[in-house]
Amino acid sequence: MKKKIQKNTGVTLATFFAALIYFFPVFIAVINSFKTKGEILSSAISFPKAFSLENYKVVIETADFIHVFFNSCLVTGGSILLNLLVSSLAGYALARWNSRWSKFITLLFLSSMFVPFHTIMITLLTTAKLLNLVGHIYGLIFIYCGLQCSIPIFLIQGFVKALPIELEEAAKIDGCGMIKLFGIIAIPLIKPILATISILNALWTWNDYLLPYLILGKPITIPLSQMYFYGQYNQQWHLIMAGFVVSTIPIIIFFLIMQKHIVNGISAGAVKG
Repeated sequence: MKKKIQKNTGVTLATFFAALIYFFPVFIAVINSFKTKGEILSSAISFPKAFSLENYKVVIETADFIHVFFNSCLVTGGSILLNLLVSSLAGYALARWNSRWSKFITLLFLSSMFVPFHTIMITLLTTAKLLNLVGHIYGLIFIYCGLQCSIPIFLIQGFVKALPIELEEAAKIDGCGMIKLFGIIAIPLIKPILATISILNALWTWNDYLLPYLILGKPITIPLSQMYFYGQYNQQWHLIMAGFVVSTIPIIIFFLIMQKHIVNGISAGAVKG
């Protein structure tokens, strides 16, 4: 019993120190967001002489934060909703389709997870231009939906396989059609995995810089707007840090609200399936 307590204490201490190491860059960014540029160049790890919100005011006004915040919410929310619709339909169909073709299609989806984005970047951009998706927010939403489908389909398929099929059979006997069966029976049961997918995709989409840069080419999302403070010969580090803090707060709040679903959703979908 004593050895077990010592082991648990050791694991707790190791986890605590690991958390401190990961949190330290965030701490540095937060304290530097209240400094002037001169204070940062003098010492990046010291506390500011005065905690002023002037940097945040400049960031919000200069980078048109309200507008880019709305655009980021639109891109993130739109891509997540569209992805949940497509992935849930595909995952449910593959889970209930007893055929060797379903296994082949699942393997095809999983294989796309191992393809680096940079290998398809030029082809993706060329295809997006042909479909008139470049330069439009809706084009970015469609592309995010497609790129984010492989893992959600795999998780939803595993989650659905763990559900008792007797519920669906009873609903069919009562005259429930496939669409109604999916909406009334399946969707409420797979809510945990849908919440998990929403969190994972939101973290990726909100913080992504490369894809919006390729598709939009304009600073109309939060990651792109932060480049306003990077110059060829002058980097405004005090404003960069303030922009980082402002852009991170919404996604942290969303994560804290939804975090309880991550472990439950992934374990239920990947382990039970």
